[in-house]
Amino acid sequence: MAGISVGIGYHRFLSHHSFKLKKWFEYFIITTGLPAGTPIQWAGNHRYHHAHTDMEKDPHSPVVNGFWYAHNGWYINSRNSFVCFLYALAGPVRFIIDSWNRPRTNQQFNYLAPEIAADPYYHFISKPVPYMFALWLHFILPFGMAYYFWGLTGFFSMWLTLVLVFNFGDAIDSVAHLYGEQPYKKKDHARNNWFMAIVTLGDGWHADHHQFPGSARLGLKPGRFDCSWHIISMLKFFRIAYDVNNISYEKVVTQLKNNTSL
Repeated sequence: MAGISVGIGYHRFLSHHSFKLKKWFEYFIITTGLPAGTPIQWAGNHRYHHAHTDMEKDPHSPVVNGFWYAHNGWYINSRNSFVCFLYALAGPVRFIIDSWNRPRTNQQFNYLAPEIAADPYYHFISKPVPYMFALWLHFILPFGMAYYFWGLTGFFSMWLTLVLVFNFGDAIDSVAHLYGEQPYKKKDHARNNWFMAIVTLGDGWHADHHQFPGSARLGLKPGRFDCSWHIISMLKFFRIAYDVNNISYEKVVTQLKNNTSL
């Protein structure tokens, strides 16, 4: 659920407005994605990243600042690779650290998300105290249930799951700008990576995303599986999502012509 909440909710919906959602579902999917950060900070930072991708001002470029800083160092304010590595393995400990850190740091790009800050719920949940309690619930409820039903096995299984989920998400900022194909003639280093696309439910088609950030569908070449796109299509079928912006492969070819090696 976490991957869906971030990839669909925080990323394609909140940051890029590539579709619209019924308000009740919008608040639900963003709330389940809160471990990724506050809605205002996440969207503002992501928009700034798109404006300065892999340039000096990019908040998390592995090309400019190295792998570990791009992976997670930028949001824990550390350039120490060992500290970043330990944080990558921290699992549920991250909830405790992030419950304090996320609403207080990396706020300098919030001005790029004014419509999100104007929403009463997002304004409230992005404040330090409400966000802290929300993140504690994200930790206590699933880990409490896992321990109640399966003991330490359940607890450490949840830990491993969180390590994988957090690092797959962080790898979009690091791995997806270092490894994979670059089909577009652009200065940034965003890449299409089939493995990252699988583990991030479609966001690994990162070069496609940076070329067409307003598209709800990534993996624009036929045969590229984008799980998040299929979920959005299902939400559209049930009239939970609407005004969906889909850049088709034909439109890509028409627009780019000889400017891509697709």
